[in-house]
Formats: sequence, C-alpha cells, structure tokens
Amino acid sequence: MPEVPAEQLPFRVAYDAAARKVVVWMTFGNGPKRSTRRKTFPSLEALAIAVAGHRYEAFLQSRLANTLVQAAVTHLGADPTSTVPLGTLLHGSSPGPAGPPSADG
Repeated sequence: MPEVPAEQLPFRVAYDAAARKVVVWMTFGNGPKRSTRRKTFPSLEALAIAVAGHRYEAFLQSRLANTLVQAAVTHLGADPTSTVPLGTLLHGSSPGPAGPPSADG
C-alpha cells in the first residue's frame, strides 16, 4: 500500500476527550459541491464495526480502517494483539457451539 500523507486524505480521525469518543470527518466532492460529514464512535464495539466495514475495501477505505484501529488502541484501550472474534466483541461470549433449535421454538 503506497504511503500517502494524512493531510492529503479525505478524512481526519481525532479523539474528543471530553465526550470520550473517536470522531471522523469525511470530505466528499470537489469545488462548491464539497461537503464534510462528521461521525462519532462512542465505543470500542462501534469502532470494531466500522473497521470491519472498511478493512477490505479500496485503498482509502482500508486506510480509514487502519486509522480507526490506531484510534481504538490509542484512545479506547483496545488490545492490538487480541484474537477475539468481532462477534464476541459485539455480543459477548457465546455459551458454546450452536446446537439444533429447541423443540418449542
């Protein structure tokens, strides 16, 4: 992946310490139709979902995913060496392997 300076990317990731949220500003379009959208991620789980959504996309999306991972580690205490699956992070640990549905439902 070629290295592009952060100031040349159409997004900026920052941490709002007062609100304890990671904030992303994304710029769309050019010239007079240019707009900026702000999105906040209030938790590690929300960041994990965003990373999963951007990780395997085109260059800019992948770069955003990597930047969000760094924000999760730096500001929200994520463990970069964790091998916990996304589903466990989002929904907690499961009771075990899925079995057949019960007879009453």
